[in-house]
Amino acid sequence: MAKRYIISLTGANRVGILAAVTTALDELRGNLWEANISVMPPFCSILLMADFPEGRTTDIVSDHLRDLCRPYAVEVRISEPDAKESAECATALSNQYMLTVHGTDKPGMLRLLSNKLSELGIDIRNLFAERCEKDGTFAMELELAVPGTLDITHARDQVSTRCREVGLEATLELAAEFFARCGRNLRDAVRAETR
Repeated sequence: MAKRYIISLTGANRVGILAAVTTALDELRGNLWEANISVMPPFCSILLMADFPEGRTTDIVSDHLRDLCRPYAVEVRISEPDAKESAECATALSNQYMLTVHGTDKPGMLRLLSNKLSELGIDIRNLFAERCEKDGTFAMELELAVPGTLDITHARDQVSTRCREVGLEATLELAAEFFARCGRNLRDAVRAETR
């Protein structure tokens, strides 16, 4: 039976990191399920989920990744997802929404907003935020999994109220509507707001 691992790699952003990582996965006969790369100059973060043949322990996988990635000074972390928790997440019914937030940048806004989403039982699946140096504003896009049992009108009111309390404007819409309007790239959608 295959072993599934979540692999996190962080370090300075350099040409060739992904080539080294995927070479290591190939040599270990790893089967990649999902990957996410984020660059925040001068750093890079790679998050992978992959299956490996029986016998490929976390030590074997991490040692091989470290060996091939040594020239890039990448920090490697590996964990095994909890099978029960993964099954529960897969079966939980949720609807995909996008939350667009923009306004004047102030410390603590993300904390207040994320606390409100947590209170409502809303999971943040993806997020991109950027500050505009010219005028001190910022914009943020959050991809959310909203429980199917949650009253979306109530959730929208709660989130909008919390945002207004700190001087932000917020729009909560179905992800399909957002992607039809803006495409699937959160970074580009945010940068259209801040530039």
